[in-house]
Amino acid sequence: MKINMLLLLVVLISISCSSKIKTTDRMHRDRIGFFDENNMNLCVLNENDGSIEVLVHIEDSSSGLYRRTVWSPDGKQFAFTGTVDGVRGTYIVDADGSNRELVLKPKGKSDEGVLDWHRDLKLIFVLKNIDGNAEIYSVKDSLQLTNLTKSPSWEFFPTVFPDGRIAFVSNIDEKEGVENSTFKNVYVLDPYSAGFKFLLSIEGMSMESVSTTGIFPDISPDGKSMCFTLKGDIYIIDTDGKNRRNITNTPNLTELTPSFSLDGKSIVYSGASQPETDFLSINKPTMNLFKIDIKTLEKEQITFGEHNYFTHPLYQPYK
Repeated sequence: MKINMLLLLVVLISISCSSKIKTTDRMHRDRIGFFDENNMNLCVLNENDGSIEVLVHIEDSSSGLYRRTVWSPDGKQFAFTGTVDGVRGTYIVDADGSNRELVLKPKGKSDEGVLDWHRDLKLIFVLKNIDGNAEIYSVKDSLQLTNLTKSPSWEFFPTVFPDGRIAFVSNIDEKEGVENSTFKNVYVLDPYSAGFKFLLSIEGMSMESVSTTGIFPDISPDGKSMCFTLKGDIYIIDTDGKNRRNITNTPNLTELTPSFSLDGKSIVYSGASQPETDFLSINKPTMNLFKIDIKTLEKEQITFGEHNYFTHPLYQPYK
């Protein structure tokens, strides 16, 4: 009897520990970094209980392109671009917002911005007007700034494949000049070899779309799909350029800044709950965070508030 009771106790302890591990694992996997535009705070949402934690307050971020918690591959740190304590630059901090480190101060005439984190190259940047145009750079620190594209054209919106390749949009094949470029073509580069090649084309993209809601592409965890914003809707396309579809399909609502969940089954994005007459008006629209199942297209609102303006949701990796 004593032996049986001992075995039962061991089993119960094992189940309890397993349950705790699973609960902790789930809590980590359901954390979404985002930007609170109204209060200029980088935050994290715990999707399990709806709680929101402020990580960093940014005093100024002149470009809406770079208001993002760019997580490290292991989720233990994130990078961002903005002004903190009066110093404009790009920072790396621990996942809880502590131990802030200035990595790079602005270069060139326009603001630089960090948009992704490469497993080997570290931060993936857009830097403008150092070379007379915008280029994709990698940055490990202020002394290791590497131009990856080296092109006379303009390159924007880099996003990293799971295998380390980097996709971005460019006007290299457009002859009309940057003002009239559509930036519809997506290219991909292997950072370990020279040059880059055409990947796919986003038909219907225009400079108006690029300069208002942006494109903000994101690559799925399996590398087979890319999501992006086009004319206020969220789209998904295979990375071979096939099977493009509008997954939100709400012409009267504005939706932007999408990214994949860690399992690749859903996409989280920023969206308006009600139609807005003018997205660019002085009175900012209400923007909350939503999630959509890629297969069923079932939508779920995950933040609530009539005066929220939340953008750039990005799941925190957990390894």
